[in-house]
Amino acid sequence: MLIFLSMIETEEEKDKFVQIYESYSHFMWYVANEVLWDKYLAEDAVQEAFLALTRHLDKIEDVKSPKTKKFLMTITKSKAIDIIRKEKGDLIEEFDESFIQEKQDDLLHEYIEKESHEALLGSIAKLDDIYRIVFEYKYLHELSDKEIADLLGVTQKVVNVRIFRARKKLQDILAKEGH
Repeated sequence: MLIFLSMIETEEEKDKFVQIYESYSHFMWYVANEVLWDKYLAEDAVQEAFLALTRHLDKIEDVKSPKTKKFLMTITKSKAIDIIRKEKGDLIEEFDESFIQEKQDDLLHEYIEKESHEALLGSIAKLDDIYRIVFEYKYLHELSDKEIADLLGVTQKVVNVRIFRARKKLQDILAKEGH
């Protein structure tokens, strides 16, 4: 992080960068890993994203806003896809098509992408508590499965099953509501 901070001129921007780094580095790694399926390449993508962020800090007004989270997700995905292009060359076109199709089929991902947070939160509130709680811990509070299991006093397997079922039920709710 010191290297990135040395690239930033004002103390205000350095403070903003530190806040972003502390708040979103795990989220950004998760986004990169969803694209790359390799934890080391995901780390590389996050580092590239933070490097790009040093040049675009002026675009971030409120560190904790959904707009900031979406901006960081976009940068991270872009850097992850750049890594795939470097690694795979021409195979990226096939990956892009299958990746896009997979994501189009996932209503939940579509909602997150469109920043329909209020509608999504309303739908999450409709879940049974047993699913809502693990879903909120996982996606809103960005806790690991182990942390959730420890908090709830259950196994990680139980957490995984509940998250899977919560996603399915949430997709059903969103589909019924016509979203």
